[in-house]
Amino acid sequence: MKSNSLPTAYNPAKSIIIGTNKFENVDIFISFNGYIPILIGDGEKPHIWINIPMNKEGTDWYPLVKDNFSTNPNVVIYDKGSKIKISTPDGVILDCEKNIEGTINVKNLDLRPFGLNIQADSEKLVVMNQIFATNAFINSSIVFNINGT
Repeated sequence: MKSNSLPTAYNPAKSIIIGTNKFENVDIFISFNGYIPILIGDGEKPHIWINIPMNKEGTDWYPLVKDNFSTNPNVVIYDKGSKIKISTPDGVILDCEKNIEGTINVKNLDLRPFGLNIQADSEKLVVMNQIFATNAFINSSIVFNINGT
């Protein structure tokens, strides 16, 4: 999916914590050449879209998860209350939960199995080998906008 054609069902989360980083009023967390690999939307529970590149150049992308629905039999979505966990044969690629205050807490994120150098745990977020910890990103349409060939 392109950054200029977000899903109509997508409602940006007001507050997301990834690692120890806070994202408030952020529309898009990351974009690669105009394509969005992950969207974390708001609702009673997190609403997730994951798109992965189909080629090395990153010019074609495949929608792996659409609003908490897997488009691939090898991708399993565990949906329990306010928690969403997404697994592949390579392991957990996303584990998140919406807390009682309305913040979505991303406990684990790993898109490396799809050739995307994005990962997070409870302490940090790593984007393209850059480590981010204890940062606040506020009122942004796109936080990490990576362009290149």
